[in-house]
Amino acid sequence: MKTRLLVLLLLLPTLAGAAERKLLPATSEIGFTVTQMGVDVRGHFRRFDARIQLDPARPENGSAEIAVDVSSISTGEPDADNEALTQAWLNVADFPKARFKSSSLRALGGDRYEVKGLLTLKGKPRELVIPFTLKPQPDGSHIASGEFKLRRTDFGIGGGEWNEDDLVANEVPVHFRLSLAAP
Repeated sequence: MKTRLLVLLLLLPTLAGAAERKLLPATSEIGFTVTQMGVDVRGHFRRFDARIQLDPARPENGSAEIAVDVSSISTGEPDADNEALTQAWLNVADFPKARFKSSSLRALGGDRYEVKGLLTLKGKPRELVIPFTLKPQPDGSHIASGEFKLRRTDFGIGGGEWNEDDLVANEVPVHFRLSLAAP
């Protein structure tokens, strides 16, 4: 009986699947670049949370849920930040969070992976495939980082004259660096 219990305890981590990795916000970042009239405006979000289940040996068992507090936008220009929160842009009053929820995760070889899922921004869900790298750190933590592009008009971001590509580019590169604690 004791032998069976010991075997069950040893197998439990395998049966349970991927381990949850706690986000380390102080060393994590979600940023973006918007091109307005040919000038790049860089920004980031100061507050976000992530629930990441990940086992590099079995990535297909992993999952990711990320919630971004849209009101935490920071471009370094308070007027631009305030404008970004209006109804025409991010509409923080009606949609205070942007959310990503994975539907699948797969290894691409080496430290490269890809996650597929739904990004819901301004109430509009869109499926994305996001490539990323996962690098182990000496302390057992990992850093997941990558970049993807979204089309702001797919999410109803911008309005009127601002929908013109020559004023504000439709493609918005988004980059992220998520520091994940050891399980």
